[in-house]
Amino acid sequence: MDKKDINAEKIGDVAYRALLEEVYTSPKPGLVDLYSNGAHKDMDVSTFERSADALRPFFAAMAQEGIKHKESPDLIFSNIRGIGLDAEKAMYRATAGVNTHKGLIFNMGILSAAVGACIERDNTVTMDSLMEMEQAMVRDTLLKEVHGMRDFTSNGEKNLQKYGTMGARGEAISGYQSIRSISLPVMAEGISEGRDFNLVKLQTLFALMSQVDDSNIIARHNPEVLHEVKELAKEFLASGGAYQEEAVSILKRMDKDFIDRNISAGGCADLLAVTIFLADLLWDGSKEFSEVTSLT
Repeated sequence: MDKKDINAEKIGDVAYRALLEEVYTSPKPGLVDLYSNGAHKDMDVSTFERSADALRPFFAAMAQEGIKHKESPDLIFSNIRGIGLDAEKAMYRATAGVNTHKGLIFNMGILSAAVGACIERDNTVTMDSLMEMEQAMVRDTLLKEVHGMRDFTSNGEKNLQKYGTMGARGEAISGYQSIRSISLPVMAEGISEGRDFNLVKLQTLFALMSQVDDSNIIARHNPEVLHEVKELAKEFLASGGAYQEEAVSILKRMDKDFIDRNISAGGCADLLAVTIFLADLLWDGSKEFSEVTSLT
């Protein structure tokens, strides 16, 4: 296996670990974790584990596309979308038809490819170079799609039609602004303070839930319920968040309430996984995620 293949495999491994780290984060109200299935009757932790295992080689393949075509961002994006369709099929085979990671195939695939391109071009990757590559890959194409959309089939597309929210496409168009401005700083602070990583992940999730227009909540309910969830998340953070002594008990009670009301912040869970992915790649021991060492 040559250097390029090794780098692609390493990127795929980081993506795989991030998917597992997300589902193992517990307790996450309304979401699948080690305590409960949340507001999901058709999936559990083992479903997510099978899905992550099935998707691992596809993230490596997308990274390989970035490595191969580092000078042609448009071509990278075009090629990885085809790989993404194959990844979806593999996910559904592994989960007996359950959608565990469709949004993450999109987001993690884009970033895996962008990391591959940066590593091949520069032998390193920084947050700035990564987002510059990601924007060159997707921004123009996705903006044209959003503005020219006529068929609305997925939950995200229906939300766009009804409420004007852009979901996963919007995150990619923005250069993952929610992650850069909300979740990575929270995760950086928690890691720097030496806190338990499960609690850091929970604090990060609630930071996202307090501010992000979660497409899954809107699809299951409406903007009013989304606003209520945001306010609950803000109250939890204001009371000390995941670092308060009674955090786990509070979150378990919140989980029961979210299950009863069929609330699941699946969009924020996806963003948490991407945050973990970027933290794994870009952590340099400070409170900033800007520098990274070469993968080789």
